[in-house]
Amino acid sequence: MGRAGRTLVIVAFTLVSCSSQVVPASTPTTDAITLRLYTSSATIPLTNDLTRSYTHIQPSISFDISNGNYEQVVDLITDENPAYFVTNHLPIESPLWGAPIGQDGIAIVTHPDNPVVNLTTEQIRRIYQGRIVNWQDVGGLDLPITVISREQEAGTRAEFERLVMGERRTTQSAEIAPSSEAVVVSAGRDPSAIGYVSMSYLDASVRAINVDDIEPTLENVYMNTYPLRATLFFAGLNEPQNEYRAFIAWVQSLEGQAVVARKYAPLSKP
Repeated sequence: MGRAGRTLVIVAFTLVSCSSQVVPASTPTTDAITLRLYTSSATIPLTNDLTRSYTHIQPSISFDISNGNYEQVVDLITDENPAYFVTNHLPIESPLWGAPIGQDGIAIVTHPDNPVVNLTTEQIRRIYQGRIVNWQDVGGLDLPITVISREQEAGTRAEFERLVMGERRTTQSAEIAPSSEAVVVSAGRDPSAIGYVSMSYLDASVRAINVDDIEPTLENVYMNTYPLRATLFFAGLNEPQNEYRAFIAWVQSLEGQAVVARKYAPLSKP
């Protein structure tokens, strides 16, 4: 599932016609166009931010957005053309077209009262294998560890397994959360829990612990020092044309990257 060989390039879309000037609300929109867009759980905040910002400068464009896990979304777009999705997971062997639009950090989260503030990648791996089963073994309280994982088809799980687990299996005793939000809710309620989630979902209900002594911040993701990083992509069956092409090019522009940077790490500093 590794993606070490992927070369990431910012696609030079020359068809962009949108400017940074805000179009007055009174501008006629008789030729309104709706773009179909899918998103994985981890990229819902990003998709919402991007589409809202874009419709402010292009009021003739609207978006029809649906979400699901990675496998569900891939199945859906094969039945539609054109159709594109936003994801933090795109295997190097995937036949889909993809354009990088930012970087995501996968945070390891615990209950705020958990005194453990750092784990090594090896310790995380052993916890998720079921080889470390008590927080006391990693400097915490004498408390059994509740392992929270995503469902098998989730893109964030695939990235976590690529970065942490390799070919090793997640323990069968892990609790399965159906979404990024569910991971945060479960970890925030259970003092014994550990989970993983896109950094965009972090809030005060959980603690994001350091990994290999590196703090999980967007700056560290951007600087490539935080170890659990995933590239954000627009993906689809074919290279986009017309309005889809203009939208994705705007996302890769400085203006679009400033929107990405609200909750994720941009490709380059806005």
